Amino acid sequence: MRTLHLYFGRELLKTFLMTAAALTMLIVMGGGVANIFRAEGIGAEQMFSIFLYLTPVAITLILPVAALFSATITYGRAATDNEVLACQAAGINSHRLLLPPLLLGLLVTGATYFSWNYVIPMLTAKIADVSRRDLPAIVLGQFLKSKPLVYGKYRISAKQCEKVPVEQLPAEYRDGHTYLRLTGVAFMEVEEMNYTRFGTADETIIDFDATHPAPQVTIQMEGVRVFDASRKQFYDMQSQRMGPREIPLPIARKIKFENLETLKEWLREPRQIPEIIDLTHGLEREMMVFFLNQVLYEAIEKDGRFVLHDRKYTIEIAPGRYTTDEEDGRLRLADVNARVSYLGGDKPDDVYYASDAAIELRTSFTTNRPTIAVELAGEVTLTRDPMGPDDQIVKKPKETLPLVDFRRQTEMQTRFTSFDFKRLFEATSPVPLHEKQERMRKKVRDRVQRFQAELRSEIEFRKSYALDAVAIVLLGAMLGIIVRGGQVLTAFGISCLPMLIVIIASVVGRNLADKPGYELASIGTMWGATIFMYLATIIVAFKGLRR
Repeated sequence: MRTLHLYFGRELLKTFLMTAAALTMLIVMGGGVANIFRAEGIGAEQMFSIFLYLTPVAITLILPVAALFSATITYGRAATDNEVLACQAAGINSHRLLLPPLLLGLLVTGATYFSWNYVIPMLTAKIADVSRRDLPAIVLGQFLKSKPLVYGKYRISAKQCEKVPVEQLPAEYRDGHTYLRLTGVAFMEVEEMNYTRFGTADETIIDFDATHPAPQVTIQMEGVRVFDASRKQFYDMQSQRMGPREIPLPIARKIKFENLETLKEWLREPRQIPEIIDLTHGLEREMMVFFLNQVLYEAIEKDGRFVLHDRKYTIEIAPGRYTTDEEDGRLRLADVNARVSYLGGDKPDDVYYASDAAIELRTSFTTNRPTIAVELAGEVTLTRDPMGPDDQIVKKPKETLPLVDFRRQTEMQTRFTSFDFKRLFEATSPVPLHEKQERMRKKVRDRVQRFQAELRSEIEFRKSYALDAVAIVLLGAMLGIIVRGGQVLTAFGISCLPMLIVIIASVVGRNLADKPGYELASIGTMWGATIFMYLATIIVAFKGLRR
């Protein structure tokens, strides 16, 4: 038996390696694997490096097919040449001849599982590194193709883009920095799928800083004009700085390309999922609004006023009447007396009276730190305390008081930072939220559940797909023996049908994971195909294969 096993094993391995090499060349050179990755703006040199990394990915994908083909061809030829018949005539059970394909199936199973969980994620990270190193060239290519640059919440377009020559840079910025100069710049700011700000800039410089482990990108705009659509106001600024922050790479990040430890970590802590981060930021902002209005409401109820603190001034608000918006809990104030006291100087206080006032939480355009804005409206009057000889009572239709940093409000910041955001992903909210916050909480919770279902589905897919290799190889070898007389390709075709069922079940199962409430159906579909493969193998082994 040792001699027979070595003989079949040698023939099996030789055919397997030749088939794997041929299929790998076909898939890689044909671009089939490259289509898995969405790449824009990557040049020929970068694509060559990427194709080198794609080769192991292709090998992983074709391993089960190559093993199936080699098992069918090897044992089909042996049956055609009556080698299997000679073994049976010598009293050897045909099942004992299947040890080599069993070992090959186990080898393919281990290699496929290890590759899906570790090799492919590692190679995908290297492909991302190639894109990251050439990020300035990629961004330049995007602008030349009239494609906008996605920078956080902003979408930036430019009429002209050029690379700043190294000799024009200061000496301290020549190492590890690359600069792009944009002219004719237009940009939009997007919040919760709505365009909230539109603007233009005369000139913009993009700084790509590669001195950090993760390259940082800073955008400096000059001659900025902005229209705030939500407030219907125009802003005219001399300069505007954004960042530093990372720009999403042109290679799309996908769950299927993450390693096993990352998938498990995301299951434990869904707030780390990249696709959830932006949504949780929006939810965190709404919780800031919730705690802002909660603290102010409690202060008014207790003292009839509230005080906001900042580094250079304090703002004291005393409303005559107030109401709470049922939609989002925002305070609406009436008959408002407001005092702005400046610290560390002799500047007199600004004293306001307004018939109406509203309090909003704004996202800072420059530092991305939330600020509190008190907007006075109606009959607004301004006086000084103490009044100077040249001071007069000023009347305005509306006035926005100096902005206050949310993080400097001790009670608000304490409640926000101590709040357990994990509890927002539970079936019911841990605090009585208003309608807007509750809608956003449910939206984020639904997205978290969907991604968690995808994560579990991906983990189970890797297990089931890898485990299918053993049944596939054994089935191919047995069909090669059964379908004899030169019909090896027929046997291979027949053995491909169960594998096709596995592939279809895997695709359907992964697609079902995207739909709410279909997680069990997704996992059941994939594992159902695996069980079907093993049942088919057992039936063929004990019914179709004779001694």
